[in-house]
This record gives sequence, structure tokens and C-alpha cells, in this order.
Amino acid sequence: MEFSWISGRRYKNIAIVGICKNAGKTTVLNYILAKYPFPWGILSTGRDGETEDTLFKIPKPKVKIPKGCFFCTDAKTLLQHGSGISILTKTSFQSGSRELWIVKSEKYLETEITGPASVSGQIACAELLQKMGAEKVLIDGSLDRKSIVLSNAVDAIILTAGASFGNQQAIIEELKRLITLSQIGTYLSPTLQKLAEQNKILIKNKGRWKQTGLVSLIANETKLLEILSKLEKPSHLYLPGAYTSSVNNRLGKHLSGIQLIFRHPECIKLSSNELDVFLKNHKPLALIPFKLKAIALNPKGIGNSDIDADEFHQNLRRTFKEYPLLDVMEI
Repeated sequence: MEFSWISGRRYKNIAIVGICKNAGKTTVLNYILAKYPFPWGILSTGRDGETEDTLFKIPKPKVKIPKGCFFCTDAKTLLQHGSGISILTKTSFQSGSRELWIVKSEKYLETEITGPASVSGQIACAELLQKMGAEKVLIDGSLDRKSIVLSNAVDAIILTAGASFGNQQAIIEELKRLITLSQIGTYLSPTLQKLAEQNKILIKNKGRWKQTGLVSLIANETKLLEILSKLEKPSHLYLPGAYTSSVNNRLGKHLSGIQLIFRHPECIKLSSNELDVFLKNHKPLALIPFKLKAIALNPKGIGNSDIDADEFHQNLRRTFKEYPLLDVMEI
């Protein structure tokens, strides 16, 4: 399956994320690097290209970087490549206690990549890769609040779904949930974008945004209801953190008539069935859209049973017709 959209100018930062470990992210990353010959920048929100899986002790694929690409790595990996790389700059970023460098591949390499631990560091690293000469940046990421993937800096997300997650039905339900989240509308407000940097719950009352002093809804449902009861015309509620099933059960019915705005759709931690009801009742919006663009499938299970490849592909292609599907095992 061709991912021709990757060549579009609007897609500068492209993230690859899995719904579980060993979903095939590195294989997809290597496919894109080989298939689409840009001067790529490459970074990871953790570490990618390790020799073996730390839990199951099975071999893992290296990141296969063509000549003329730019990537983020640590000093230990840097020293392994000698004249195969040009060292461009030492960064101010760290991954754990490791200092990070930006280098350029002078020949084909099989290596490890890494990146900064913080979202701000990951965004700055992607910008630095482009400044050094990368036309586009590929990010080995995760659906985690501490990842660049859930920020406005990412232009497209490729989701990898593997048998390591569970059986076919479990995978389909999770993909349905994530696709539904990706269809939530965006709330456009420069004022809220600025206020939201404080990562606290905000309420709009009589046309003005107000602080609540609350960071999370968890264990704070009663406090939030007390705050709302004292306001004359609360119209909007901004939620930067997790909205779980237990929070929804205690709070959901009290929020009718208030426009709910989440930092990102992935803040909504509800099952597929719960999510359908929640969206129907509340019609929430998000400050940052979930930019899901394509799905990659991996029927190979690590720590779980394999799935029949043909049946798996047919079911998912029938269910998710609107998304390009890449078969990891066919790459």
C-alpha cells in the first residue's frame, strides 16, 4: 500500500505510534525511509533500534537509515559509526543521563536512535533536525502526554496495530476508539491556547476564562461541581488531563449544557461503547486534533498468539475502508 500523502508539503513531522509494544513501528519507519527518498530527520521519544526486546529477549530490527539523513543519537552509538557519520552538533537535550547529538549519515547505516525525554525537547529537536537540513522528520513515538505525538507539532500520525495487543476483536475495538477520537472537532481559540499552557482546568463564565486551581478531575469531581455551582453562566470547561470512566460516571450528568474542551482527544479514556454515548450527549471538542492518517497492521504476536494474516487483513480493511492500511509482514 502506497503512502503517497507522505510527499505532501504540509506533512513535515510524521509520527509512528503503536497501540502496544512490538506492534511493528520500526518496520514501518524503515519502510518509509526506503520508499520515500527525502533527506529525513529521525528521532525517537524513547529508544528505537535496540538489539533485543528488554522483556521477551527476542531480536528487534535496527533502524535502517539511508545516506544523507539526519538523526538524533547518544555518544555511545555515535562512536560506533566512525566515518559513516558527520557530527553536526551536540544538543542541549538529554535522554536519561545521556547527552544527545545530531548527526548526518554519510552512508547506509543500521543503528539506534533516541531523543529528548520532554515534549518541549522533542519539539525543539525536530526543529533542529530541519535546521540542520532535514526536509521532513519521522518520529518513533507513543500515545503519551509526555510525547510530541499529542502536540500541535505533529502533522500526521501512522498507527501500528499488532497481535501483541490481543485478539482481532480487541484490536478492532481499540482502533474504532482511536478513529472515533480522531474525528472529534477542534476548538479554535488563541486565548485558550495561551491559557492552556498552565495545564490546569479552566472554566469560561460570562465570556471570560477563569482558573479553577485544579490540575486533574480525578478525586476532584466534588470540588469542580462546587466551583460550577457558584458561577452564573458557565459555558465552557477546558480539561487538560484524563477523563476516565469513573469520572464520567460521577460527573458526566452534571455537565449537560457546558461545552467540554479537551487538550487532546486522547484525554478521553473511555471504552468504545462509553465513548459513543459520551460523544452523543456532550459533543466535546479538542484544542489539539488527533491527526490520524494511516494504519499499519502486524499479525505477529510477541507474548501473545499470532493472528491469521489473511483474515486479519480482510476484517480490518472491511472495517476501516477510509484509511490506508499497510501490512507490516508484506514489507
